[in-house]
Amino acid sequence: MGISTLRQQATSLWTRGGPRGQFLFALAVGAVLAIISWQAGVLDGSTDIFAGVSGSTASASSPGAAVAIAAAFVIGATMIVLPCGLPAVFAMPSILGSREGLRDRTMLSLVFVAASALPLAAVGVGLGFAGEGVLSLLDTPATRMGFAVVLYSLLGILALGYALSQAGLLHLPSLTDKVRGPRMPDQDKPYRRSLVLGSTMGAGMGIGCPMPTYYILLGWVAAAANPIYGGIVLGVYGLARVLPAVGIGALIVAGVERKKVSHGLTTFREKTSGITNGFVTATGSYLIVLFGGVLLARLVAL
Repeated sequence: MGISTLRQQATSLWTRGGPRGQFLFALAVGAVLAIISWQAGVLDGSTDIFAGVSGSTASASSPGAAVAIAAAFVIGATMIVLPCGLPAVFAMPSILGSREGLRDRTMLSLVFVAASALPLAAVGVGLGFAGEGVLSLLDTPATRMGFAVVLYSLLGILALGYALSQAGLLHLPSLTDKVRGPRMPDQDKPYRRSLVLGSTMGAGMGIGCPMPTYYILLGWVAAAANPIYGGIVLGVYGLARVLPAVGIGALIVAGVERKKVSHGLTTFREKTSGITNGFVTATGSYLIVLFGGVLLARLVAL
């Protein structure tokens, strides 16, 4: 039996399971991974605020810092097919189409990207300072472990709620529907228009995006308790959120039909929504079992 046949059978089983079956399967996968992590000693020898990863992993100077920055880029780039990222695709043609020439269009793109990334970088700096303050208050192993139990259990619950909502099994209000940008400057003011649209994507739809992976990234930044590192991580996330939109917007201006772009993004999202929801569900289950279960049991036993 070939690899392609196994893949087709796995895909068929996943599809036949339906939203409820897929949710339960991903839930079990996350729980199993949490148990494996526990048995592998992930929680051993650590009483830091991140409580569960070896003491320096959440530090800005550790190898985990580079992993977090890379993860921030990937998480940001995936937003392009989600409601809090997709509008950027159709904002770019109006920006790029207002000027001719590579130089002007490049400058407009840079203004848009900077206006999108800088508000998120500022949030990262603020979370870094907040993390420092929290660390100064949590001066015992028990309080740090308790903080980690509450923080990551809540993130796990948020992840499961989001996955259930996307699968149609639970209704949650949409935060992005309430985002309203400021009045758009006229087309004869392209740089101001680019600045306002970029800020809306960053300060509005970026900071308020309800994706659990984004909130887990916020938790990591707070745990690192380093303002510079926090600014870099969320700045990279903000940058990655709009870079694909700049590329796609350039293609639209160059002549690619908007309908083809919209259809392609929608189709991709539909094909990958089950996998995305499965990943989010497994993440939520992992956090709840490891932090809300194992770590909580250790805290009670102290």
